[in-house]
Amino acid sequence: MRGKSRYYLFLGIILAILSFSCSAKKTEQSKAYIIKKKDRTYVIIKNEDHSEVFKVDGVYINEKDIPELDKEDEKILTEESVKTGIKIPNKRDIRKYLYFYGIKNKKWSERALNRANFYLPMIKSVFKRYGIPEELAYLPAIESAFDPYATSPSGAAGLWQFVRITGKRFGLKINRKVDERRDPYKSTVAAAEYLKYLYEMFGRWDLVLAAYNCGEGCIQKRMSSSRNDFWDIKHRLPPQTREYVPKFFAMVLIAKNPKKYGINIHRANLYYVKTKKARSTTSLKTISRKFGIDYGLLKRYNAHFRKGIAYAGYNLNIPLKKGQKITYRPEVKKVKYSYRLKYHKVKKGETLYRIAKKYGVSVDKLKKVNKIRGNLIKPGMVLKIPLEEVSFNK
Repeated sequence: MRGKSRYYLFLGIILAILSFSCSAKKTEQSKAYIIKKKDRTYVIIKNEDHSEVFKVDGVYINEKDIPELDKEDEKILTEESVKTGIKIPNKRDIRKYLYFYGIKNKKWSERALNRANFYLPMIKSVFKRYGIPEELAYLPAIESAFDPYATSPSGAAGLWQFVRITGKRFGLKINRKVDERRDPYKSTVAAAEYLKYLYEMFGRWDLVLAAYNCGEGCIQKRMSSSRNDFWDIKHRLPPQTREYVPKFFAMVLIAKNPKKYGINIHRANLYYVKTKKARSTTSLKTISRKFGIDYGLLKRYNAHFRKGIAYAGYNLNIPLKKGQKITYRPEVKKVKYSYRLKYHKVKKGETLYRIAKKYGVSVDKLKKVNKIRGNLIKPGMVLKIPLEEVSFNK
């Protein structure tokens, strides 16, 4: 009922503004509507010549749909609160996301938590080394659904959804060969370093979680005292960050008690990771064959290699079952680069830069192969395009 009263209060304010506007300009008629779509609430204001849409932040669910917390849930929340030092004064927010993840989007959560099995042992091991509560190992569930290939609209990538600038700040390399934001192991080390840095700054794990979502500057600006916790500043945070801590606890509850929500977790997918530097450049398919590891599984653990080639000097992650050892050392193969030529007839309006970009070669290489001085080309010219090929010596 409180949610509905908020809508009508909001609508009343809008209608009051509209009535004032209409009194000043009586020829223009306005109407306001409240609609709900995919658990979001919108207010639409229609005038004679245009419409405006306002989104009401947050996920709004009917009270009768929100699942209750049982004794097992209460016990888990108490344990997690003690381990992380995060108090939980508002359990309704958590229950709201139990509905969102455990009922409405159950299939999505099931896929995410089954993917989690591939990475949780490795993440917990890294976090233990850095002194970070192992409960935080579930953060990728709400960040990326434990998908190393996940990319957000803002360009954040990998399990931990690092943007480029933050990834590079914590030692992740991003170039034409690799994007280490997608390296499950190295990105986890970077996440651990970032979380530890945030904890040294704020001294509270609830503020660390919020800062991980919107940045440390975002949290610092909204704190009026060093004693503030997440719940003190929640109402001043961006909408997504405001819901971040309740989302996290809801996902932990589901992960700890999946049967309650009809979610099936395949424990056989539990893997550990052996990480080492690739000594020589070789294809993941070759490594898969030599170690007898499923190629799709190997790719999942090495999503950072852009072309399916493990380049020398970069992390190579080998997934292993508990107690399993690497029984075969792959042969070192030398990489051989060669070129094949493709031909391109220049069309009107094309430039060297546009043609080079189209084929993924440099302008300098294009000019060198075609013996072009300057940058002038004419329609009808036929250019040689040198395309790089990678092969491996036996």
